[in-house]
Amino acid sequence: MAADPPDPPGSSNHDDQSGQRPTEPLGGTAQPPEPPPAFAAAGPPREALAGFWRRLIAAFLDWLLIGILAAAIGDLFGVKAPSPPSAHGGVNFQPAPGPFILVGLAYFTYFHATSAGQSIGNKILGIRVLDADTGRSLPYPRAFARALVSNLSALAFFLGYLWMLWEPRKRTWHDIVANSLVVNATAYPPGEFGRPAH
Repeated sequence: MAADPPDPPGSSNHDDQSGQRPTEPLGGTAQPPEPPPAFAAAGPPREALAGFWRRLIAAFLDWLLIGILAAAIGDLFGVKAPSPPSAHGGVNFQPAPGPFILVGLAYFTYFHATSAGQSIGNKILGIRVLDADTGRSLPYPRAFARALVSNLSALAFFLGYLWMLWEPRKRTWHDIVANSLVVNATAYPPGEFGRPAH
């Protein structure tokens, strides 16, 4: 039988490289390809972010519920604040702001740190609060910071809330502080927003 022809000069025999995978270049291992950028780095598309009116109606429903709870707690513990004198000269008493603020902080901290990232108003309006980097729910400390700053967002003529109208990712001041986004639940149902719904 005829012998195999010798390899041309300057060529190397790939069969001599034991244990080397065919896709690896001779003399070392290949560098792994760069992974694609994470979806969360870009965030959801703008059309998946919750709009102003949906957020406003959800907030109104939440604050209505919080007001009822705060009034009930204030009545239960006898916490009332005097209102301005009436036309008849009498002073009426109304629920104090303390229970209202405390109930609001507890309410938003709890609900926005759940896996769904939805308060009751958010659920009715189909929106969710999520971590802007990971798409997961907020941890409790950041949910608390968000709830706390939301009170400050309302102080300067609601400028902190209106900020979302011109902010590129539709974020309010409290979204910026907590690094959160508010998205439509139809686009991103409970779970990570790296996997949009179809």
